[in-house]
Amino acid sequence: MARIEDYAPIVGKGEVESIKELAEHVKGAKVLHVNATKFGGGVAEILSRVVPLATSVGLKAEWETIQGEKEFFFVTKKIHNALQGDGSVFLDEEMMRLYLETNRRNASIIRDDAEVIVIHDPQPLPLIENKKGGKWVWRCHIDTSSPNIEVWSRLSGYVRKYDAAVFSLERYIPKDLQGMRVLIDYPTIDPLAVKNMQLTPTEIQKVLERYGVDPERPIVGQVARFDPWKNPTGAIDVFRMVRNELDNLQLLLIGSFALDDAEGEEWYNKTVKYAGGDKDIHILTNLDGVMDKEVNAFQRSFNAALQLSTREGFGLTVAEALWKGVPVVGTKAGGITLQVIDGVTGYLVDCIEEAAERVKILIKKPWLARELGYAGRQHVKLNFLITKGLKNYLRMHIDLVGK
Repeated sequence: MARIEDYAPIVGKGEVESIKELAEHVKGAKVLHVNATKFGGGVAEILSRVVPLATSVGLKAEWETIQGEKEFFFVTKKIHNALQGDGSVFLDEEMMRLYLETNRRNASIIRDDAEVIVIHDPQPLPLIENKKGGKWVWRCHIDTSSPNIEVWSRLSGYVRKYDAAVFSLERYIPKDLQGMRVLIDYPTIDPLAVKNMQLTPTEIQKVLERYGVDPERPIVGQVARFDPWKNPTGAIDVFRMVRNELDNLQLLLIGSFALDDAEGEEWYNKTVKYAGGDKDIHILTNLDGVMDKEVNAFQRSFNAALQLSTREGFGLTVAEALWKGVPVVGTKAGGITLQVIDGVTGYLVDCIEEAAERVKILIKKPWLARELGYAGRQHVKLNFLITKGLKNYLRMHIDLVGK
């Protein structure tokens, strides 16, 4: 388990001491985080690293997940899509009953002695109905800038019962939350995690060869769930446009299946079908043995990383690629715009055709790709590493329960 001192070579001893001083104000405080899954997606990744790190500086932090049937996660995926702007979603009374009843059955995971309870995303949102004591925080990781109003109106009453709400961008804050305590906090990555730690060229090559990827040929890739918002078919379109000119190009689409994503399998199958059996399109998941080290190796092999989301809460995989010195070609969606500084750490694009042109430039001009990648790593170091996330997290706790 990582200790805060382990980050000193990356962020400096002064930053580590600053974090330890902040932690003294809430030392011993009991904190509970609740989300929907231990594996798959950015929330699980963040919690798997920040909870142990918070413990290492003196908080008594714990992490629980709610349990539910497949039908429950089918409903919560609809809610997720609705909050990100899908106007076609309608929740009937049976869906709402299942949503609320499943949360009621999970009430026992709430510790009576927890001083701060942080509930992540809409799946466990109604757990607030079980509030007895402590300060409750709802952490929303998705883009709620233009939610489906009908669905949001059924959930906003629960949100307003919380002591505070946290969003990734200011524009994600729904207008009807005026008057409640609202905070902005960017998600962060852990540079010491297996997914982000340094790998040797030999380690990278072994992973590529194991999956039939040629390290001698250019590679572009997108790491993301198989999800309509992540636009995996758009990544295939970009690949096909670029390959018209660079015929030795390879594409990697890497994702994972999570318990709380009822659409994952459907969108994986759609993506495979769209690829049409092209031997230069590698579609890989955790079911193929692609875990954190493999994702790390693949990202480090990219000439350019893609993030072509149509909606994006933040996009941790952008920070991961930039940290590895890989420039990112991304859409102007949500948190991508915080990480990709156009012409500095990568390129922001409006359409598939523009993305293809930018990818061509990065492959043809490796010196430029290196320059953007270096700037990207520095940008992540300053803004999106777990030490900064922990610091903001501690400030929030001090604000809520500081002694």
